Amino acid sequence: MSNIQSVSQSNNTILVNGSQLNQVGADKQPLELKNGSTIQGKVLSIEDAEGEKIVNISVGDNVLSARLSEGMGLREGQMLNFVVKSLSSNNVSITPLYENTSIDQSTEKALNAAGLEVNRDNVQMVKTMMEHSLPIDKNSLQDMSKALSAFPNTSIDTLVEMKALNIPITDNNIKGYESYRNYEHQVINEMQNIIDELPNSYETLTNSGNSDTAMKLYGEVLKLFGNEEAAVSEGTVNAETVIFQNEQTVTDVAKELPKAEVLLNEAVEENVLDKADNKAQNTALFSDTLKELGIKEETINRFLNDVKGSNGSLSEKELLGELAKAFNEADLTNNTEAAAWKKLFSSNEYNKLLKNNIADQWMLKPDEVENKENIQNLYQRLGKQINNLTETINNTMGAESKLGQAANNLQNNLDFMNQLNQMFQYVQLPLQMTGQNAHGDLYVYRNKNKRMSEDGSVSAMLHLDMENLGPVDVYVKMLEKKVSTHFYVADDSVLDLINDNIHILNERLEKRGYSMQVTMKLHTDEDGKDMAVDEMLDVSKMPIISTASFDARA
Repeated sequence: MSNIQSVSQSNNTILVNGSQLNQVGADKQPLELKNGSTIQGKVLSIEDAEGEKIVNISVGDNVLSARLSEGMGLREGQMLNFVVKSLSSNNVSITPLYENTSIDQSTEKALNAAGLEVNRDNVQMVKTMMEHSLPIDKNSLQDMSKALSAFPNTSIDTLVEMKALNIPITDNNIKGYESYRNYEHQVINEMQNIIDELPNSYETLTNSGNSDTAMKLYGEVLKLFGNEEAAVSEGTVNAETVIFQNEQTVTDVAKELPKAEVLLNEAVEENVLDKADNKAQNTALFSDTLKELGIKEETINRFLNDVKGSNGSLSEKELLGELAKAFNEADLTNNTEAAAWKKLFSSNEYNKLLKNNIADQWMLKPDEVENKENIQNLYQRLGKQINNLTETINNTMGAESKLGQAANNLQNNLDFMNQLNQMFQYVQLPLQMTGQNAHGDLYVYRNKNKRMSEDGSVSAMLHLDMENLGPVDVYVKMLEKKVSTHFYVADDSVLDLINDNIHILNERLEKRGYSMQVTMKLHTDEDGKDMAVDEMLDVSKMPIISTASFDARA
């Protein structure tokens, strides 16, 4: 029988005193252990220490560290019941309850029929598969066993849930699934990481004497974001399956809510020091550099007029496009010309210009959300650009660099989102707003093969994360021309703000012939993270009432 022995507290001191372990610290509940008592714990991690396996188990407010006896097959993420076998002044021995109970007959029969060993992992595998309503015939068990062997560091729960959701089990999909499960999935975070890291990477290469490589990196980035391209990238998220062409109710909400955030931003905006003189000096130096690079005087004058607040009608996108054309024609073997480009790429004004352009191309403004083509074009453009950018980064900085990892994470996120769209109607909405960026998840409730639910209604859930409003979840259900909308927000101030501005949304919908009923509630502590993701990845669990009649024959 396998035991866990020599239990100790890993974070705070645990004093062994007869039948009780007392944790030092008044704010924590003491962990009481008695011979024969049962405790429940979650396996946090398993580590190698001086030739022994050490398991860290979360039990209430305590984290216990214990030495694993040989042959124990505990797995990270397992939630197990343990029985206390023995206590002494310097030693506590506990063993998983599975070791002291008989294995269910159906489970044993199923494993025997599949030719699999009856051990802890396989018993847990069968139990978890049954909880998720998966078959436990010979082929199903053997396939899942192969997945466990192929990905030994992945929890059984994750692999079974992915199987139940028909998500192919691959390294990238496992990372993607766990990222979504932990609410670390937001594409806007990786977008921001890439935008912020590009200037740092250029500076790092330059300071380390790799000026040519730095020039190659920034030159390729300039061409990538400065040249107007509308080509479609294969494998990008198909927003058309998510946004209905004639049913814009959800996207109307997505468009109007960030406006409330803008109102709140204006209400809390603080005064900033006037930096006009410094800005004017930097602008003059930047315009001189543009002249050195051969940018037309008319373009430079329009740029200067825009900076001064006049209507020079020169967008930052247009200026970056002019620079991309100039770089394509540049002779970098000419020292003077190369020096001018280095001066440009090192300037704060250029990096601000580059960051703004990338954000414009990778994010949506609130007004753009209502048109599904804008979302579709965003992901087509993003898919193509991130593929090219990743290749450029790998050839210059390397895939293991901070910039390379950020680009790879974004690529994996897009790939996984595309996998999700084979089963669900889901898309992320990276929103660009004044003074900040915001994240949104849009999840439409409908079967892939059915346009509407059984009662003819269409439902959707929109999740937004914004700096001042916090997490906002909006459930929308539409039956014919009647719209039922439920808002779930962080606190009373957000309720008041939305209540004061809800007439804007109502008026828009009335013009379209809809009538709306609105309910507003506060989030509970448990449901305020990302309810769209929870809805998507919630695998229906069927409670096991009886397994005696289950046919486990091959």
